[in-house]
Amino acid sequence: MAEELIDEVDPEGNVIATHPKSYLKERMFMHRVSLVIPTAKEHKILLSKRAKDKHPYPDTWCCAVGGKARSGESDEEAATREMQEEIGKTFPIKKVASFVYDEKEYKGVFSIFTTTVPVLPGELKLDPEEIQYSKEFEIGEVLRMLKENPNGFAPTFICAITEFAKHFGK
Repeated sequence: MAEELIDEVDPEGNVIATHPKSYLKERMFMHRVSLVIPTAKEHKILLSKRAKDKHPYPDTWCCAVGGKARSGESDEEAATREMQEEIGKTFPIKKVASFVYDEKEYKGVFSIFTTTVPVLPGELKLDPEEIQYSKEFEIGEVLRMLKENPNGFAPTFICAITEFAKHFGK
């Protein structure tokens, strides 16, 4: 099977080159990333704890679902594919926010989606190579945890949850 290709993009998401996914280990470049923060019951959201050896940002809280968009794949298609891969099923989603993350260790144009129906932790079939477990949180609780222990969260997730919080419940 041929290696997966991903697009190198500018900060506006325009494709400037296409590379094998493994090239990211040699040289970090800006690429598109789709994240899904599922809504749970009673206005809560689901977050996942990354696997202890998952690169980058092992053993940190992050979006329940997320990953790099493949070359030619839309942000929504990437989010749906990642749901199937990481939790074993798909749910209806809507885009709620986007942001650009441009640091030495990671560069991406992020699209943040949420589910339009509640998702319960027990419904997820977690990939142990990706995720240790998922848990429901109130958005305010996540923001408090973030202030108390920012190192417990993936840096890209800190940006994602900040943007997501602006739109949650709207």
